[in-house]
Amino acid sequence: MRVEQQIEYEAKSDAEAIQVARDRLGREAVILSSRPVKLGGVLGLFKRDALWVTAGILVPDQDDLLRESKERMVAFQHLLDVRKAVGGAAEAAQAVHAQSADEPMVTTAFSSSAGGPVPTAVVAQAYEANASPRAVVSVKDMETGSPSKDVDEIKYILAGVLERLGGADAAAVPSMDDYSRMLVEAGVDADIANGTSEAFRASGGEREFEKWLADRIPVMGLDGYAALGGKRVLFAGPTGVGKTTTIAKIAAIQSLWGNKKVVLMTSDTYRIAAVEQLRTYAKILGIPIEIASDPRETQSAVKKHRDADLILLDTAGRSHYDGTRIDELRVLYDAYAPDSVHLVMAANINYRDMLDVIERMGVVPLSALLFTKLDETASYGTIFNVLHDLDLPVSFFTVGQNVPNDIEIAQGDKFVELLFSNRPSFRKPER
Repeated sequence: MRVEQQIEYEAKSDAEAIQVARDRLGREAVILSSRPVKLGGVLGLFKRDALWVTAGILVPDQDDLLRESKERMVAFQHLLDVRKAVGGAAEAAQAVHAQSADEPMVTTAFSSSAGGPVPTAVVAQAYEANASPRAVVSVKDMETGSPSKDVDEIKYILAGVLERLGGADAAAVPSMDDYSRMLVEAGVDADIANGTSEAFRASGGEREFEKWLADRIPVMGLDGYAALGGKRVLFAGPTGVGKTTTIAKIAAIQSLWGNKKVVLMTSDTYRIAAVEQLRTYAKILGIPIEIASDPRETQSAVKKHRDADLILLDTAGRSHYDGTRIDELRVLYDAYAPDSVHLVMAANINYRDMLDVIERMGVVPLSALLFTKLDETASYGTIFNVLHDLDLPVSFFTVGQNVPNDIEIAQGDKFVELLFSNRPSFRKPER
């Protein structure tokens, strides 16, 4: 990849930097770098804050084009092989079901084109043979997604949680019973563990503790489409948590197996790699992509794709300490008017850091939490703590970089199994 028509200039804000680049270079312009500077003034005084911006147009080299073409062919062939296997499983379902009417049926997150449930054995065989996304079996009715938490409600909840943590005294924690101890050993906060144990005993304790606990895990939906929470979906989160890869996984599943009309959209014009990565996924999947350099462009994109079933908006990774970028998220939210907002967080950070991310990025109503990198930690108590305190549903878990693999719809029983096993029960990505 080489840069053509590179320019440098001064801008007052990121929005102005993008607008100037597009005015001077056209719609294909990208921001290569921007850094804060102080300009003007007299004798070193009265200097003004500004951004010094470098922009240009990226043009792929011939070698890049050949390598990208090969990568697309391999990836696309893999997706086609998986789709063919799932389609074959669906066609074989009738014959298999006729021979064994009592065989359990599986409901997948991505329905086949033939429609209807497919016998478990047939799906398992097809998926294992092609390393495709695993089927998600609905073993019981679980709590479905709740309405979005608005900004003031999130602030109120977090204030109480932080006050509790700030005043926590290890000596003041009451003695624990077996259930509390089991939760604490899994990484759950001691106060939350004791409260959970008390609630279980108050319920009568007639059910197995793990099954009772699984029903208390709030989940967004029982299938992949429902877990997204609507047509227009916005994904937000700190830098480096894997938003773009996660969105690609969801887009692949919904377009190839769900037969949905999916549109990818990105407002992350700060990182060259992010736009190119999503553009490559869109080409592989054969779905449209829209690049919104300005929040208002999301509105025109929505109108352009009014017949789409699903529009997935990838936002720029924002440090939750960067106040300017966080404010931009609110502006983007107002323009895009999403049906749901998924806050994406890595599972391998600690409890207080998770709360800090939620507090600072809760400038928009949050619909669900989405946790990535479950394969990079051995303790999942922090996730339980956050779900308990925020009472927000969880939508998906991801356990690796493979697209469209390594993502599962959040289920209460699966998470509880994970919580107490200290190892992912999901399939690990191939290394």
